[in-house]
Amino acid sequence: MSRFLRTVAATALAVAALGATAGAASAQSYNRLVVFGDSLSDNGNLYAVTGGTQPLSPPYFQGRFSNGPVFTELLGFNAGRFAAGAPVTGSINYAFGGARTDFTASPPGMRGQLAAYQGAGGTFGANDLVSVLGGANNIFQAFPAAAASPATAQATMGTVATAAAADINTIVNTIAAGGAGTILVTNLPRLGITPQFAASSIGASGSALADFSGTTFNSALLSNLTATAAARPGTNIILMDLYKISDPLAANPGRFGLTNVTQSCFSGGTVCATPDTYLYWDGVHPTAAGHRLISRLATDYLYYGDIGAQSAVQGETAFRQREDLLDLASETMAGRHAWEAGTRMTFGAIVDSVETDARGSIAASEAKGWGGRVALDHVISEGLRFGLSGTFRNADVEAGAMNFDVRTYAFDAWAGMRSGAMFLNAAVGGSIDQYDDISRVTSLAPIVHSGETDGGSVGARLQGGVWFDMGGIALSPRAAISWVSTDVNGYAETGAAAEYRYEDRTLQSAAGEISLRAEGGGDGFTFYVEGGYRDTFADSSDAVGVGIAGNPARVLYREVEDPFGGSMLAQAGVEARMGSGILSIGYRGRFGDAADSHVGGVSYTIPLN
Repeated sequence: MSRFLRTVAATALAVAALGATAGAASAQSYNRLVVFGDSLSDNGNLYAVTGGTQPLSPPYFQGRFSNGPVFTELLGFNAGRFAAGAPVTGSINYAFGGARTDFTASPPGMRGQLAAYQGAGGTFGANDLVSVLGGANNIFQAFPAAAASPATAQATMGTVATAAAADINTIVNTIAAGGAGTILVTNLPRLGITPQFAASSIGASGSALADFSGTTFNSALLSNLTATAAARPGTNIILMDLYKISDPLAANPGRFGLTNVTQSCFSGGTVCATPDTYLYWDGVHPTAAGHRLISRLATDYLYYGDIGAQSAVQGETAFRQREDLLDLASETMAGRHAWEAGTRMTFGAIVDSVETDARGSIAASEAKGWGGRVALDHVISEGLRFGLSGTFRNADVEAGAMNFDVRTYAFDAWAGMRSGAMFLNAAVGGSIDQYDDISRVTSLAPIVHSGETDGGSVGARLQGGVWFDMGGIALSPRAAISWVSTDVNGYAETGAAAEYRYEDRTLQSAAGEISLRAEGGGDGFTFYVEGGYRDTFADSSDAVGVGIAGNPARVLYREVEDPFGGSMLAQAGVEARMGSGILSIGYRGRFGDAADSHVGGVSYTIPLN
């Protein structure tokens, strides 16, 4: 629970920073914002053209259909009003309260808004973000007559909703054809639970008809946009799902800082005492607090490529563990003492920790782990040795807004040879990696998404060196090369915000290493220290690919910097005879460009013959 609370706090601070300014994430992806829509997006256009009469301000806030800024004003852009003559070359808002999706003249319908924008010379560019939200007014206007004829009500409203969804799709297709880079299309929330339709005077049948109308619109919209996205691969069409968040928000409003999600704060005569605790300002429009929630949800959708890149830490954790086990296999044959013929069994415990710095969109992370290892080692002669081991490891990883556990089941085999002072050894191994309890605190904290996946890792290591007796202390310069490949299978999150879908990913690289080891001690007791340097000389790792499940949004790829890069190595340990066996205690540290790792172990080796 404490880990969860820390993660929520960190995510909340990040979201607050994004909302307060244009922010790094906004600046990286989008240059400007263009808005087409109705009252949920109107930043004062209807108010301006009606001479300040619609909506009445106050109590409405400066011409918004709420008591504060609407969500499109919270996305990090200062969009000018169309009605105020804002230039079409910058961020601009064409939304009008009461707008339908068609060419209706007053207030200007959404297809008319787009035509007016293009008629004024407005164009779209690859770095533009375009917001499109509408359809509710088509339903609202047709609803009274349809509800008065129950026998045909669903058929009537189905036709209205489907036609509205077709209008939205036409708008999106036109914008995409014009070259817009990203279009955020928002569907309708659950209409039946809004104060307007949930009121007792309308009754359950009216609420059900409102829900039917909204879901019909949403289903048609998703189907249409999926086809349009396939035909317009140059534009990223993202569908923000307000409907999906409606029930979780209504079921537990306290999690979002609200106390009333069923009534209107402004009833037409009086304003409630605590507007920020209400979801609805009037019968259908959100309060300023509600719009802040929508803007945070939009962040989860708009920046899924950057936010989802955090999943890179999953594969990096398994990759590092595979490197550790190959190092440990080499260590079995790296000491100065002579090999004694016979078979031995080793029981060991491992603890480790890794701290990784932030890298671009990837937040800093920390991993803490433990494990157990059983090895069987056989020395054929003083110059030939081989062995095998089985290892279980568990890592608990905190990585910004994403947390997960990695359980690794590994098998390694090794062989070594000696000739005089020279030695050569090789190790190979494989692991099954299970990523459990994956959680991501979404931008709409405290909504947390969950998931799980698995994968595997394989690797090989070759090490060679020579020993020099310096009189009491022996020195060994040595070199090694290693190759590791880690696969992480793709998976999709589950949850109420943007459900990220992660693509399969492979991390694969080869590294070279040089080091110098010093070893000393006497009968029954030895010690060693070692220092070196490791760097990658061949890397073919995949970029991180992230999409949104059940969404027309395309998969976005982010290249990820290796957290270690060139890294310094430090190692130390002692061995002591205890009874018929040998007790070993060791430490290995790796200090890289953006990460440090520490692995400690203790083992006890006993002869079997």
